[in-house]
Amino acid sequence: MVYGVIGKVKVHPESEWSLLLIKQRAHVGRIDIHDIYKIHKIAVIPLSGNDPGELDLELCRMHHFGIKKASLAEPDGSTGKQIQKKLKSIKIAASENIKPKNKESKDKDKFIKRIMEELVKMFNESDSFYFSETFDLTNSIHKQYSSSYSPKKFLWERVDNRFFWNYHMTKEIREISRDPELWSHWILPVIQGYVQIEHCIMDFKGDKGLSDSTHTPEFGNTKYTAPLEYDIGIISRRNRNRAGTRSKKRGLEDTGACANYVETEQFLEFKPHIVSFVQVRGSIPVYWSQSGYKYRPPPRLDKGRI
Repeated sequence: MVYGVIGKVKVHPESEWSLLLIKQRAHVGRIDIHDIYKIHKIAVIPLSGNDPGELDLELCRMHHFGIKKASLAEPDGSTGKQIQKKLKSIKIAASENIKPKNKESKDKDKFIKRIMEELVKMFNESDSFYFSETFDLTNSIHKQYSSSYSPKKFLWERVDNRFFWNYHMTKEIREISRDPELWSHWILPVIQGYVQIEHCIMDFKGDKGLSDSTHTPEFGNTKYTAPLEYDIGIISRRNRNRAGTRSKKRGLEDTGACANYVETEQFLEFKPHIVSFVQVRGSIPVYWSQSGYKYRPPPRLDKGRI
Protein backbone atom coordinates (compact mmCIF):
# COMPACT_ATOMS: atom_id res chain seq x y z
CA MET A 1 0.00 0.00 0.00
CA VAL A 2 1.02 3.64 -0.40
CA TYR A 3 0.12 6.62 1.79
CA GLY A 4 0.05 9.37 -0.81
CA VAL A 5 1.21 10.74 -4.13
CA ILE A 6 4.04 13.30 -4.06
CA GLY A 7 3.87 13.99 -7.80
CA LYS A 8 5.65 13.29 -11.07
CA VAL A 9 9.19 14.26 -11.95
CA LYS A 10 11.48 14.28 -14.97
CA VAL A 11 15.15 14.83 -14.19
CA HIS A 12 16.40 15.14 -17.80
CA PRO A 13 14.80 16.28 -21.09
CA GLU A 14 15.44 12.82 -22.56
CA SER A 15 14.53 10.81 -19.47
CA GLU A 16 11.14 9.28 -18.73
CA TRP A 17 8.56 10.65 -16.33
CA SER A 18 8.44 9.00 -12.93
CA LEU A 19 5.77 8.99 -10.23
CA LEU A 20 6.85 9.46 -6.60
CA LEU A 21 4.76 7.68 -3.95
CA ILE A 22 4.97 7.61 -0.16
CA LYS A 23 5.45 3.96 0.83
CA GLN A 24 6.44 4.42 4.49
CA ARG A 25 5.54 7.13 6.97
CA ALA A 26 6.13 7.87 10.66
CA HIS A 27 3.53 9.46 12.93
CA VAL A 28 4.86 12.69 14.47
CA GLY A 29 1.90 13.81 16.55
CA ARG A 30 -1.46 15.53 16.42
CA ILE A 31 -2.62 19.13 16.18
CA ASP A 32 -6.20 19.27 17.44
CA ILE A 33 -7.72 16.23 15.67
CA HIS A 34 -5.28 16.19 12.74
CA ASP A 35 -2.48 13.62 12.39
CA ILE A 36 0.95 14.81 11.21
CA TYR A 37 3.35 12.43 9.45
CA LYS A 38 6.98 12.37 8.37
CA ILE A 39 7.91 10.76 5.05
CA HIS A 40 10.11 7.78 5.84
CA LYS A 41 10.52 6.13 2.42
CA ILE A 42 9.30 6.69 -1.12
CA ALA A 43 8.76 4.51 -4.17
CA VAL A 44 9.59 5.55 -7.75
CA ILE A 45 7.40 4.19 -10.55
CA PRO A 46 8.34 4.89 -14.21
CA LEU A 47 5.36 6.12 -16.21
CA SER A 48 6.72 4.71 -19.46
CA GLY A 49 5.43 1.23 -18.68
CA ASN A 50 8.84 -0.24 -17.85
CA ASP A 51 9.12 -2.68 -14.97
CA PRO A 52 9.71 -0.63 -11.77
CA GLY A 53 11.33 -3.61 -10.06
CA GLU A 54 10.68 -4.64 -6.47
CA LEU A 55 8.88 -1.79 -4.69
CA ASP A 56 8.75 -3.53 -1.28
CA LEU A 57 5.39 -1.98 -0.39
CA GLU A 58 3.69 -2.66 2.93
CA LEU A 59 0.53 -4.73 2.84
CA CYS A 60 -2.72 -2.89 3.47
CA ARG A 61 -3.86 -3.72 7.00
CA MET A 62 -7.51 -3.35 6.04
CA HIS A 63 -7.50 -5.70 3.04
CA HIS A 64 -4.59 -8.00 3.97
CA PHE A 65 -5.38 -8.67 7.62
CA GLY A 66 -3.25 -11.50 9.00
CA ILE A 67 -1.40 -12.05 5.73
CA LYS A 68 2.39 -11.84 5.63
CA LYS A 69 4.57 -11.15 2.62
CA ALA A 70 5.27 -14.31 0.73
CA SER A 71 8.89 -15.35 0.46
CA LEU A 72 10.15 -16.64 -2.84
CA ALA A 73 11.44 -20.19 -2.73
CA GLU A 74 14.91 -20.71 -4.12
CA PRO A 75 14.96 -23.25 -6.99
CA ASP A 76 17.22 -26.19 -6.35
CA GLY A 77 18.42 -29.33 -8.09
CA SER A 78 17.88 -29.89 -11.80
CA THR A 79 15.01 -27.37 -11.93
CA GLY A 80 17.25 -24.56 -10.71
CA LYS A 81 19.98 -25.41 -13.21
CA GLN A 82 17.50 -25.43 -16.09
CA ILE A 83 16.12 -22.04 -15.11
CA GLN A 84 19.60 -20.53 -14.82
CA LYS A 85 20.58 -21.98 -18.20
CA LYS A 86 17.43 -20.56 -19.82
CA LEU A 87 17.98 -17.11 -18.29
CA LYS A 88 21.58 -17.11 -19.51
CA SER A 89 20.52 -17.92 -23.09
CA ILE A 90 17.89 -15.13 -23.00
CA LYS A 91 20.48 -12.59 -21.82
CA ILE A 92 22.92 -13.63 -24.56
CA ALA A 93 20.22 -13.33 -27.26
CA ALA A 94 19.12 -9.95 -25.94
CA SER A 95 22.68 -8.60 -25.81
CA GLU A 96 23.25 -9.52 -29.47
CA ASN A 97 20.25 -7.42 -30.55
CA ILE A 98 21.14 -4.36 -28.50
CA LYS A 99 23.31 -1.79 -30.20
CA PRO A 100 26.30 -0.63 -28.16
CA LYS A 101 25.83 2.80 -26.61
CA ASN A 102 28.22 5.61 -27.36
CA LYS A 103 30.00 7.56 -24.60
CA GLU A 104 27.53 10.43 -24.67
CA SER A 105 24.57 8.10 -24.18
CA LYS A 106 26.34 6.28 -21.35
CA ASP A 107 27.17 9.57 -19.60
CA LYS A 108 23.54 10.67 -19.90
CA ASP A 109 22.24 7.42 -18.42
CA LYS A 110 24.78 7.65 -15.64
CA PHE A 111 23.73 11.23 -14.89
CA ILE A 112 20.01 10.35 -14.82
CA LYS A 113 20.64 7.37 -12.53
CA ARG A 114 22.71 9.49 -10.15
CA ILE A 115 20.08 12.24 -9.93
CA MET A 116 17.30 9.73 -9.24
CA GLU A 117 19.40 8.05 -6.56
CA GLU A 118 20.05 11.42 -4.90
CA LEU A 119 16.33 12.25 -5.09
CA VAL A 120 15.37 9.00 -3.37
CA LYS A 121 18.15 9.49 -0.81
CA MET A 122 16.90 13.00 -0.05
CA PHE A 123 13.49 11.63 0.95
CA ASN A 124 14.64 8.43 2.64
CA GLU A 125 17.54 9.76 4.70
CA SER A 126 17.04 13.48 5.36
CA ASP A 127 13.98 13.20 7.68
CA SER A 128 12.89 16.65 6.51
CA PHE A 129 9.62 16.11 4.58
CA TYR A 130 6.25 16.19 6.35
CA PHE A 131 2.59 16.06 5.40
CA SER A 132 -0.93 15.80 6.77
CA GLU A 133 -4.04 14.55 5.02
CA THR A 134 -6.32 17.04 6.81
CA PHE A 135 -4.17 19.83 8.32
CA ASP A 136 -2.55 22.75 6.49
CA LEU A 137 1.15 22.62 7.44
CA THR A 138 2.06 25.48 5.09
CA ASN A 139 0.09 28.17 6.96
CA SER A 140 0.61 29.23 10.55
CA ILE A 141 -2.16 28.58 13.05
CA HIS A 142 -2.74 32.33 13.31
CA LYS A 143 -3.41 32.57 9.55
CA GLN A 144 -5.76 29.61 9.66
CA TYR A 145 -7.96 31.46 12.15
CA SER A 146 -7.98 34.70 10.14
CA SER A 147 -11.05 35.90 8.23
CA SER A 148 -9.31 35.57 4.84
CA TYR A 149 -8.65 31.84 5.36
CA SER A 150 -11.29 29.48 3.98
CA PRO A 151 -11.22 26.02 5.65
CA LYS A 152 -14.03 24.81 3.36
CA LYS A 153 -11.74 24.78 0.33
CA PHE A 154 -9.73 21.73 -0.64
CA LEU A 155 -6.44 21.44 1.24
CA TRP A 156 -4.28 22.22 -1.81
CA GLU A 157 -6.37 25.33 -2.57
CA ARG A 158 -5.76 27.01 0.80
CA VAL A 159 -2.05 26.29 1.24
CA ASP A 160 0.72 28.89 1.12
CA ASN A 161 2.45 28.16 -2.20
CA ARG A 162 5.80 29.34 -0.83
CA PHE A 163 5.98 26.23 1.38
CA PHE A 164 4.10 23.82 -0.92
CA TRP A 165 7.26 21.86 -1.76
CA ASN A 166 5.73 19.56 -4.42
CA TYR A 167 3.77 22.41 -6.06
CA HIS A 168 5.19 21.89 -9.56
CA MET A 169 5.14 18.10 -9.26
CA THR A 170 1.34 18.16 -8.86
CA LYS A 171 0.71 20.77 -11.56
CA GLU A 172 -1.03 18.44 -14.05
CA ILE A 173 -3.48 17.18 -11.43
CA ARG A 174 -4.28 20.70 -10.25
CA GLU A 175 -5.01 21.85 -13.80
CA ILE A 176 -7.82 19.31 -14.26
CA SER A 177 -10.90 21.48 -14.69
CA ARG A 178 -13.75 19.03 -14.06
CA ASP A 179 -15.03 17.18 -10.99
CA PRO A 180 -12.45 18.34 -8.38
CA GLU A 181 -14.12 16.14 -5.76
CA LEU A 182 -12.87 13.07 -7.63
CA TRP A 183 -9.17 13.97 -7.78
CA SER A 184 -8.41 16.63 -5.14
CA HIS A 185 -7.68 14.00 -2.49
CA TRP A 186 -4.72 12.82 -4.60
CA ILE A 187 -2.96 16.18 -4.11
CA LEU A 188 -0.97 15.93 -0.88
CA PRO A 189 0.90 19.16 0.03
CA VAL A 190 4.36 18.35 1.41
CA ILE A 191 6.60 20.73 3.35
CA GLN A 192 10.36 20.60 3.75
CA GLY A 193 11.60 21.45 7.22
CA TYR A 194 11.07 20.01 10.66
CA VAL A 195 8.11 19.09 12.86
CA GLN A 196 8.17 17.92 16.47
CA ILE A 197 5.13 17.54 18.72
CA GLU A 198 5.28 16.41 22.34
CA HIS A 199 2.35 15.43 24.55
CA CYS A 200 2.98 16.58 28.11
CA ILE A 201 1.25 15.82 31.42
CA MET A 202 1.46 17.83 34.65
CA ASP A 203 0.64 15.48 37.50
CA PHE A 204 0.04 17.32 40.75
CA LYS A 205 0.11 14.10 42.76
CA GLY A 206 3.56 12.95 41.76
CA ASP A 207 6.52 11.96 43.91
CA LYS A 208 8.19 15.38 43.90
CA GLY A 209 6.38 16.97 46.77
CA LEU A 210 3.38 18.07 44.74
CA SER A 211 1.01 15.81 46.67
CA ASP A 212 0.90 18.39 49.44
CA SER A 213 -2.26 20.48 49.18
CA THR A 214 -0.19 23.62 49.57
CA HIS A 215 1.43 22.91 46.19
CA THR A 216 -1.82 22.22 44.38
CA PRO A 217 -2.55 24.93 41.76
CA GLU A 218 -5.59 27.03 42.48
CA PHE A 219 -7.97 28.12 39.70
CA GLY A 220 -10.45 30.67 41.03
CA ASN A 221 -11.83 29.39 44.31
CA THR A 222 -11.16 25.68 43.64
CA LYS A 223 -7.99 23.64 43.86
CA TYR A 224 -7.26 21.58 40.74
CA THR A 225 -5.88 18.11 41.49
CA ALA A 226 -6.44 16.25 38.20
CA PRO A 227 -3.47 15.95 35.80
CA LEU A 228 -3.25 18.64 33.15
CA GLU A 229 -2.48 17.51 29.59
CA TYR A 230 -1.18 19.76 26.83
CA ASP A 231 0.77 19.56 23.57
CA ILE A 232 3.79 21.64 22.68
CA GLY A 233 5.35 21.64 19.22
CA ILE A 234 7.49 23.33 16.63
CA ILE A 235 7.03 23.54 12.85
CA SER A 236 9.74 24.87 10.53
CA ARG A 237 8.75 25.51 6.91
CA ARG A 238 11.37 26.11 4.24
CA ASN A 239 10.47 28.31 1.29
CA ARG A 240 10.75 26.37 -1.98
CA ASN A 241 11.75 29.55 -3.84
CA ARG A 242 15.48 30.33 -4.01
CA ALA A 243 16.49 27.49 -1.71
CA GLY A 244 20.11 26.40 -1.58
CA THR A 245 23.25 26.24 0.51
CA ARG A 246 24.22 29.39 2.40
CA SER A 247 27.42 30.00 0.43
CA LYS A 248 25.67 29.58 -2.93
CA LYS A 249 22.36 31.42 -2.48
CA ARG A 250 22.25 34.98 -1.17
CA GLY A 251 19.92 37.97 -1.32
CA LEU A 252 16.84 38.46 -3.46
CA GLU A 253 15.66 37.48 -6.90
CA ASP A 254 13.51 39.56 -9.26
CA THR A 255 10.28 38.04 -7.93
CA GLY A 256 11.12 39.20 -4.40
CA ALA A 257 11.87 35.72 -3.04
CA CYS A 258 14.54 35.77 -0.34
CA ALA A 259 17.24 33.10 -0.27
CA ASN A 260 16.87 30.34 2.32
CA TYR A 261 13.73 31.77 3.85
CA VAL A 262 12.38 29.72 6.77
CA GLU A 263 9.27 30.26 8.88
CA THR A 264 9.40 28.67 12.35
CA GLU A 265 6.27 28.34 14.46
CA GLN A 266 6.10 27.32 18.11
CA PHE A 267 2.69 26.38 19.44
CA LEU A 268 1.09 25.35 22.71
CA GLU A 269 -2.23 23.52 22.69
CA PHE A 270 -4.23 23.33 25.93
CA LYS A 271 -7.59 22.14 24.66
CA PRO A 272 -9.74 23.80 23.57
CA HIS A 273 -7.20 26.65 23.38
CA ILE A 274 -4.15 26.93 21.14
CA VAL A 275 -1.56 29.71 20.86
CA SER A 276 1.42 30.08 18.53
CA PHE A 277 4.46 32.29 17.99
CA VAL A 278 6.05 32.69 14.55
CA GLN A 279 9.61 33.70 13.68
CA VAL A 280 11.12 34.12 10.20
CA ARG A 281 14.66 34.17 8.88
CA GLY A 282 16.29 34.60 5.51
CA SER A 283 19.14 36.17 3.63
CA ILE A 284 19.59 39.96 3.66
CA PRO A 285 16.84 41.21 1.27
CA VAL A 286 19.03 43.02 -1.27
CA TYR A 287 20.75 41.92 -4.49
CA TRP A 288 24.06 40.53 -3.26
CA SER A 289 26.21 37.40 -3.47
CA GLN A 290 29.39 35.80 -2.17
CA SER A 291 32.03 33.75 -3.92
CA GLY A 292 34.38 31.13 -2.61
CA TYR A 293 34.21 28.91 0.45
CA LYS A 294 36.36 30.93 2.82
CA TYR A 295 35.22 31.43 6.39
CA ARG A 296 34.14 35.01 5.74
CA PRO A 297 34.02 35.77 2.00
CA PRO A 298 33.37 39.47 1.38
CA PRO A 299 29.82 40.28 0.19
CA ARG A 300 29.38 41.75 -3.29
CA LEU A 301 26.44 43.98 -4.26
CA ASP A 302 25.12 42.79 -7.63
CA LYS A 303 22.63 45.63 -8.26
CA GLY A 304 22.35 49.19 -7.16
CA ARG A 305 19.36 51.47 -7.43
CA ILE A 306 16.93 50.70 -10.21
